[in-house]
Amino acid sequence: MDKAATQDEVRLRKGSSLKERLIRAASGALVLLIAAPGIIGWASGGPPLALAVVWALPLGCFLVGVAALERNVAWIITRGGILIGEQRPLGRVRKRLIGNDDIAELRVRKNKLAYPASFSVACSLASGDVLISPPLPDITRVNETCAAIARLLGRPDAAAVKNPLDAANAEIHLGTPIGPDAGRIMRLLVPVLAGLCSLPFLAALWIGEREFALELALPLGLIAAFALARNAHRLAGTFWVVRHGEIRIERMALNGRPSVQTITGSDVEAVDVDESDSRHRSCTISIRLRSGKTFRSPTRHDESAASAVRAEIARRLGLES
Repeated sequence: MDKAATQDEVRLRKGSSLKERLIRAASGALVLLIAAPGIIGWASGGPPLALAVVWALPLGCFLVGVAALERNVAWIITRGGILIGEQRPLGRVRKRLIGNDDIAELRVRKNKLAYPASFSVACSLASGDVLISPPLPDITRVNETCAAIARLLGRPDAAAVKNPLDAANAEIHLGTPIGPDAGRIMRLLVPVLAGLCSLPFLAALWIGEREFALELALPLGLIAAFALARNAHRLAGTFWVVRHGEIRIERMALNGRPSVQTITGSDVEAVDVDESDSRHRSCTISIRLRSGKTFRSPTRHDESAASAVRAEIARRLGLES
C-alpha cells in the first residue's frame, strides 16, 4: 500500500507546497504587470482595452487568488476516528475530530472535475453532513486503501468502485481502445487534409504568381502533405493493456489498420516517469526498450498517480520487487 497508509493509520493530503504557491503568485503578478499599461491607458481615456488585456486581467487575478486562498487539508485516519486539519497560507490551523460514532457510511467517489482522474472517500455523518477527503494517494490501490480506512473506523467495507488502473484488475488499461471506425476516418481524412495543403499552390497559380507557387507554395505544400500522411495514424490514439508479464500496445498503422505489438519484461530496459508538464502539472510514463525504442503512455497522471502506475507496470513486468 502507499507509504501514506499503514496498519494503524492512513494519511491523506491536499494542497500546494510553498514553492508551487510562489510560482503561481509570481506568474499571476507577471501577467498583471504586462496588462497594467493597457489598463492604465484605458482608464485615462486612451484606446479601448485589447483582447489580450481583457483575458490577462482575470487570469492574473485568478492565479494570485488561488495562491493566496487555496487551503491545505490533511486527514489522519486512525482507530479513534478522523482528525481533519485545514490551513490557509496566512491563517491558523483549524482542527476537527470526527469520532467513529459520528460516521454513518463510507463510500468511494470519483472526482468528476479532476484531471487527471482521482478518487476520494465520501464520509457521511450521522448529522447528515458529507465530508469529502483529499484524493487517495495511490491510484492503483483505491479500493484497497478505502477498505483499510473502513477497517480502522470499524465500518463495513465500501462498495468497490470501477477503476481501470486498480492493481487488483487482471488487466490495467491506459488510453482508449482503437476501433475500426478510427481507421476508416483516418483514411478519409488524410486525402482531405493533403488537398487543403495544395490550396496555397493553386491560389498562387490562379492569381498569376507562378514563381511564388513553384518556389515556395509547392514545396511547403508537399512537405505538409507528406507530414500528414506520415503521422496522421497517430491521431487515432494508442491503447495499452498491461497484463502480468507483458504489455499489449494497440495503435493505428500507416495503412489505417489496427497494429498490435506485445512487449515483455525481457524487452524492457527501464520504466520511467517523465518530467512533469508545467502547464497541467501531469506526467506520462515512458517504457524504454533494450532496442532503444521508447513508448510513452497514452494518458497523463499527476506525479503521485504516475509513480504508482509506473511501480505497478514495473511489478507486472518483473523489473522490480
